[in-house]
Amino acid sequence: MLLTDLNGYGVDTLDHLAHLFNRASLHAIDRFFMLVRRRLRLLERPIAPTRRARRVWHGYAPYDPAMVGKCLDIFRVWYNWCFTGEDGLTPAEHLGVAKGKVRMEDIVYFDPDA
Repeated sequence: MLLTDLNGYGVDTLDHLAHLFNRASLHAIDRFFMLVRRRLRLLERPIAPTRRARRVWHGYAPYDPAMVGKCLDIFRVWYNWCFTGEDGLTPAEHLGVAKGKVRMEDIVYFDPDA
């Protein structure tokens, strides 16, 4: 199973496999998409005016679609390394790849030669 291959746990019984499937959820992915929409104006839903004309205003939409990809990359790095949840840990800390929250300045001004 892909789930057990990623986390390093072996599946001993079908009951254990059923337990893993019951714990699987899309809640974290939905939460990430909601944060992307709320924090990046480029990806907000269009605003419909109150008039009956069925026009929609795309005022914050980017002129260059490549900018969306760049903004999403920056947001993903911020979310994984800088954004702390209710427990005070970042997603990178939950996975065990970080010892603590990383400052945004350390990411923006990162110099591999230093």
